[in-house]
Amino acid sequence: MIYSRLLYTEHERPHNNNGEGAYAIFSTQQLFGADCMPLDAVSIQKFAVLWEDQPDITVIYLIEQSITLAVLSPVKLLNASEGMLVVVYDSTLSGESYELFHLAWAKIAANALYEEWTVLLIKDTDAGLGFDGGRIFRKFARDILDNNELGITDFTPDMFLFKDDWTPENVFGPDFRAEADAKSKRRREEPDLFDDDLDL
Repeated sequence: MIYSRLLYTEHERPHNNNGEGAYAIFSTQQLFGADCMPLDAVSIQKFAVLWEDQPDITVIYLIEQSITLAVLSPVKLLNASEGMLVVVYDSTLSGESYELFHLAWAKIAANALYEEWTVLLIKDTDAGLGFDGGRIFRKFARDILDNNELGITDFTPDMFLFKDDWTPENVFGPDFRAEADAKSKRRREEPDLFDDDLDL
């Protein structure tokens, strides 16, 4: 499903048989590292949103706000529950950058659409291991963090979405290698016209 002009939906997991645990993995371009410092090259950030019930467009709105304020980069997982936004962040974030990150997300959450949410920040190394966050968060957050590649990675040509469509087999046909070998063999077996001309 398309949720935002700024986000690509990498993967969506539906609710389990108990109607819980649905989440989405999003990606976006990222110019800043997990420490909120500028990167040398454009990278890709993947993060998860754990839905409490149905997908909540307010969370998407807040994510877009964080992108425009350049404070999304440390985020690994988000979950909104009963007026509280839980933000799981990369544990490398610390010091003054953490303080600014906290202030920015508190302001973002306070301006939720037609509501005022509070924000709870949790390190990725601590998420789901204590009593922080709602029941759904405590039940599913650790699993999501452990079983998905979340965070910032270099953007490489291998990430081209249509890479598999551009394999030689797809572009030239499944027998292209055999045809190319046969053509090369015919060329080797044919007499060289230039050599004949030199004999004259």
